[in-house]
Amino acid sequence: MLSIQHLEKRFGEKALFHDLCLTVEDPMVLWAPSGWGKTTLLRILMGLEKPSGGTVEGVGRVGAVFQEDRLCPQLTAVQNVTLVLPDEKQYKKQIADDFQRLGMDAAALALPAAKLSGGQKRRAALLRALWAPSDTLLLDEPFTGMDPDTLTAAAALLCQRCASKPVLLATHDREAIRLLGWPVVELEKLDLGSEFQMEKC
Repeated sequence: MLSIQHLEKRFGEKALFHDLCLTVEDPMVLWAPSGWGKTTLLRILMGLEKPSGGTVEGVGRVGAVFQEDRLCPQLTAVQNVTLVLPDEKQYKKQIADDFQRLGMDAAALALPAAKLSGGQKRRAALLRALWAPSDTLLLDEPFTGMDPDTLTAAAALLCQRCASKPVLLATHDREAIRLLGWPVVELEKLDLGSEFQMEKC
């Protein structure tokens, strides 16, 4: 269980969020207008940014999709995913099958990541997060650049693979939110100082 208690983040005099409390046991969507702090919140949970106050517990090992794809440009999409696995050869066929499920054919899978389109790079980043051994998934706009068919397939894959672990997925994509069917926390409307307890699906 991921527990965020009385979290605060300030930049000088500006408080990005204050007294934020969330308890997450299953997948959920984070939604807020640009600039509210979704990415900053995820970075705090990843340990990449320090909060100004409050505590975070239960994150454990993290599988993450960042705003940037953060792929090794000289490696193929499949190789970028196998980097996070202890035995890279064991799951290559299953990983390639996942990429094909998301619309990437053998020709695309033979290319180095530097030559992939933006949407293809995003698929590689998403599958890397899904395949990484993790206790928590933190996904920042994972569907950027995906066409409607790919978005549908990616949302279905997430629902299939993430049913029983804490997931925070930040997105502005209303269609993605509809396809996922996960509870949505609108952070700008969250009653700060009171705790949001996500109900089990």
